[in-house]
Amino acid sequence: MGAVFFGIVIIVVSFLFRGLHQQTSEKVNLKPLEWTARMVGILLVVGGIIWAGVVQVPAGYSAVRLRFGAVEGVLGPGIHMIVPGVNSIELMETRTQKEESQASAASRDLQVVTTTLALNFRIDPAKVGQVYSRVGLMYKQRVIDPTVQESLKVVTSRYTAEELIRKRAEVKAEVETEIIKRLDDYNIIVDPQGLSIVNFDFSPEFNKAIESKQVAQQEAEKQKYVLQQAELQKQTEIARAQGTAEAAKLNAEALKVSGGGLVIAREWIEKWDGRLPNVSAGGGGGQFIIDIGSLTRDAASARP
Repeated sequence: MGAVFFGIVIIVVSFLFRGLHQQTSEKVNLKPLEWTARMVGILLVVGGIIWAGVVQVPAGYSAVRLRFGAVEGVLGPGIHMIVPGVNSIELMETRTQKEESQASAASRDLQVVTTTLALNFRIDPAKVGQVYSRVGLMYKQRVIDPTVQESLKVVTSRYTAEELIRKRAEVKAEVETEIIKRLDDYNIIVDPQGLSIVNFDFSPEFNKAIESKQVAQQEAEKQKYVLQQAELQKQTEIARAQGTAEAAKLNAEALKVSGGGLVIAREWIEKWDGRLPNVSAGGGGGQFIIDIGSLTRDAASARP
């Protein structure tokens, strides 16, 4: 409308040129300037009015057309004509929008949990007029944030603080379902998988308790490992003892069947280190001990 105002000013100035022309001498002709200014002013007024009646709605938006402030219709993306001074428009974004919200709620075990969520949503293009009539342009502050916070409080109260961590996917699904149901009443659509739980934040006391529990679990696992090793050592010792006992039993049976001499000879062979013994026991009826070392020394001294 600035062009219209500027055109009116020029038309007024053209009439001033007529008065100046009457006051000046005949040698100064201001009529051409008067008519030129007047035509320029008229063109600006007409062009401004026409231009004011042209509106362009960008892609990703819908325009609510108002008639003296009342909703008259909705305009889609593109160029449209309206009646200046009678109609006006309000642009509303219909693309996917993102809103981050933070809310504190009490869990089932009365732990205070502060949750940060991100929600992707969009306005139903066919219901833009209803959204504007009911909520206006501040739908994020008036509808989105309160809905997210209330839905989160409802779901959080169903779980303990520890379950909120372990069942994160289940909690997310329930909160999303609650939000979708509530926003549907306002013709606001939540995108598929449009909710994300950014973070769970607990009180310092709870975080310390969780840390202590983790340490205790690690210590229990360590003790379990030690006990398993002790049990394994015990089984090994038992097996070794059983083997020794079984060997002794077999030796005893061999003594009964083959005689003690063969068994002793076998054990002597198994333990022999490759050196001749100093003494040897003789067999037969008369038992005697031969000092092999002394015999060796006697044989050496008898040589010439």
